[in-house]
Amino acid sequence: MNEDLILRAALQVASTVGARAIVSFIEPCPAESDIPIIWVQELQLDVLKDLTMHDILEVSERHMVDATVQLYLKRRLESGIVVGVFPYAIILYDVGEGKNFINLKDFSDIVPREVLHAVLTLALEIAVEGREGRSIGTAFIIGDPEEIFKHSHQAILNPYQGQPADVRDIKNRENWESVKEFAQLDGVFVIDTTGEIRAAGRYLDVTGRTVMLPGGLGGRHRATAFITSEIPAVGVTISESGGMVRVFRDGACKIAIRSDVRIKG
Repeated sequence: MNEDLILRAALQVASTVGARAIVSFIEPCPAESDIPIIWVQELQLDVLKDLTMHDILEVSERHMVDATVQLYLKRRLESGIVVGVFPYAIILYDVGEGKNFINLKDFSDIVPREVLHAVLTLALEIAVEGREGRSIGTAFIIGDPEEIFKHSHQAILNPYQGQPADVRDIKNRENWESVKEFAQLDGVFVIDTTGEIRAAGRYLDVTGRTVMLPGGLGGRHRATAFITSEIPAVGVTISESGGMVRVFRDGACKIAIRSDVRIKG
């Protein structure tokens, strides 16, 4: 289908339903709209042409959820209709009804929402950008630092020891560049419930053998899952292969966010 034609049709639909945003999975093309148009980058959807309509809708819905997660994290979009534009389909997604895909309130008894929001947004940036042209994996453990320290040890000199509190605040985006640099180190970050980074390059003293996780997840994920089963903590991991961001609590993966669906802005 002509991309300009399908985008114009999506604009009409979005206007009719009062959509908050349009997420376009087609090639960018000029369009005037009072509703924000968000373009998805670098996602090859040529495979859709060989699928049945049922499969096209299923794949498109999965991509739509992944894009909406990023809208939620980057733009705090928590309610309303989002219109998805695909080469062979237009999809309406109700963020309010479907936002169980990433409900940060489920973790607020351990970690304040604004702290987890900052960690997840940063983790997604690390998953997308990598460092010095290569993918990297790391983990953030959020909770009572003294409890986390009982189950871990410092593998290198702690780069955050003795640093001012404002430099250690993960809620401050100005500190993210240094976090991305230290993410290349072995070990995990330890963050307290105020969002203060207490340590980097720390090893978890757990095996994770008793944790039941899907195949393919390595030692970092198992150790993170295990420590969240032992103490009240939330773990956020970034996979070096695949760039998946996962959130753990109570020994299980509660949220998985793909990084290959990338919205602009």
